[in-house]
This record gives sequence, structure tokens and C-alpha cells, in this order.
Amino acid sequence: MFKSILKKVAGVAAIGLITAGGAFGQSEMPTLKMALAVADMGFNLTPNSVFNLADDLGIFEKHGVKVEFITLDGTPQAVAALNSGAVDIADITIDSMLRLRAENDVQLRGFLANGKGGSFLIVGKDEIESVADLAGHSFAIADSGSLDHNLTVAMLQATNSEAPNFVAIGAPDVRVQALAAGRIDATTVSFGTYLSIADTPGIHIIMNTDELGKFTLSPTKLISAMESTLETKGDAIQRFTNAVVETARRMHDNPDEWVEAAAAARDDLSRERIEAIANFIKAQWCLDACMDEGNLNNVVDYIYNNPDFENVTRIPAEDVLEFRFAQKANETLGPYTPPN
Repeated sequence: MFKSILKKVAGVAAIGLITAGGAFGQSEMPTLKMALAVADMGFNLTPNSVFNLADDLGIFEKHGVKVEFITLDGTPQAVAALNSGAVDIADITIDSMLRLRAENDVQLRGFLANGKGGSFLIVGKDEIESVADLAGHSFAIADSGSLDHNLTVAMLQATNSEAPNFVAIGAPDVRVQALAAGRIDATTVSFGTYLSIADTPGIHIIMNTDELGKFTLSPTKLISAMESTLETKGDAIQRFTNAVVETARRMHDNPDEWVEAAAAARDDLSRERIEAIANFIKAQWCLDACMDEGNLNNVVDYIYNNPDFENVTRIPAEDVLEFRFAQKANETLGPYTPPN
């Protein structure tokens, strides 16, 4: 279904080969290069699908911006691409922004969230009855410092559970297929990704989304950019933000449209399962960009209360957050109102 041009970059070393955008004529739309996680090469069964949907449904074009997607292998590579200037914006974790600012004075700011609430769960072999049984077992993650890794570590620390043997193998669909094939013992993935192997004998949910969501605040990731990019490409970023918020509202109000898009892209899932996912994520769409200042301050406080941040210099939340684009988007589109 996707008409977007997605580029697979094999490793961080390849990022430097991505060419920066050239000059555009006055008659052409401004362009943004956006780094996405590798799972987005397919149809992401979470609100993260909002970006490709905005492209495929012509909503980016409607708002006068062109988005080029650069597909990378998890948060660490996306951060590297952003820091190097290979991309303009990236979907990265808030804790990564704080570390980069504190340790390297990388001046990043998050300006838009793509989803809220917990959509992740821990799934593994039947022999692992609870998180207390994970110790000594292989546990697949995207990479060290990736969102799934950080969520799992936060849960283990909060429950005083011994860590499993983490193995970095990449994207969510790769991890669940490795689990289904018996090559690893457990992993953390979204509810939608898990459904692709839910019927596999010997596999079960170790910790569901409601339980895992208790151990971290939301959102955990923000669409972010360098401060310099926010100034030089502010108009394009505003158009991008407007389009994403409009798309989120449309998918929330018209779940059947999301189901059709997902069904066309994911022939590995039954329509019944896709409809179940649509119902599950209905409350997770960011209808106002999810840039609530009070909530995000709480998220930053939560991160600094994590033992992993004990020696990280405290960075004020306002140093890594940018609210003006979300505020302007809500002014332009108007407050969200449910359909009659």
C-alpha cells in the first residue's frame, strides 16, 4: 500500500552516507527527512502508523510538506542520524534526549508525540510463568537503549527482578518470529506485533500491557529535532505537525479506515485480529499532539528517578521540549470534537 520511499540503512556507519536535502524551488513543497524505526518498513500496528498514513492519504501534501522517510534500526541509530544532520526529525526516546543534552550538549527538542498509553507487553515461552522466571533466559531486544529495552529494564528494576540475558536482534517482527521459532525465550513488543504469533503453541503473554504500563509514564518517545532545525525549517515542521494531528483525529474517528489500510498491508493477519487492534489503539491516538506540559514534566521526573540516571546531570524539562508547534496545530485545526 505504501507509496512512501523507505530507505533501509544497515548500520550507524552508513548514516553518514545519507545526503542532506538540497535547495528547493519556490514552487516546490518544503521537505523533511524523518528517521523511523525499522518496523515501519511494514505497516506499524500502533499509532506510529500515523506518519505513513499521512503520506499515503495525501494529508502531508494537503498541508504543503513532503516527508522523506529514512528507515533505521531503532532509537540509537535514529539519534545518531539526527545528531549527524542526516535527518531533520526523528522519533526518539525522551531519555535519549536528556542524556544527549546532559553528556554531549546536543541541543535536541521534542515537539510532537505520536501516541499515548501503554501498547507493549512481554511475551515468551510457556515455561516462563512470570517476570521472576526471566532470569537466565534469552530476551530479545532491538538494541541496547532502545525503547523496548528501556521499558523492560524499568519494569525489572521496579519489581526487583533479576535481568535475563539480553540479545540485540532488531525489529519487533524479527523478535517475535525468533520467539515463535524457538530461537529466543522472551521479548517485549507491541500488542499488535504479538498478534502475528498469538496462535503459536508454547507461547504466552508473561506481562500484559496494563501491567507493563504501570512501570513507565507516557509518552516515552517524541518526534524531535535539533534546535537549529526547528528554526531553519520551522514552517515545514509546523505543516508536518498539523498534518499528523489531523491524521490522528481522522484515524480515531474512522477506525474502519485504519482497518482497511492495515488489512491491505498485513495479509499475515486476519481481519478479525486487525479490528481487535483498532479497538485496542483507539484511545492511544494523539488528538492534540499529546504535548501536555505538566504530564511531560512528570515523565522527565520519572526518568531521573530511574537508577540508570543517578549520575546524569539534571536537565530541566523545558530544555528538551518545544510546545509551540503543537499549540499552533491545535489553534489551526481547532480543539478536537468527537463526530456527531
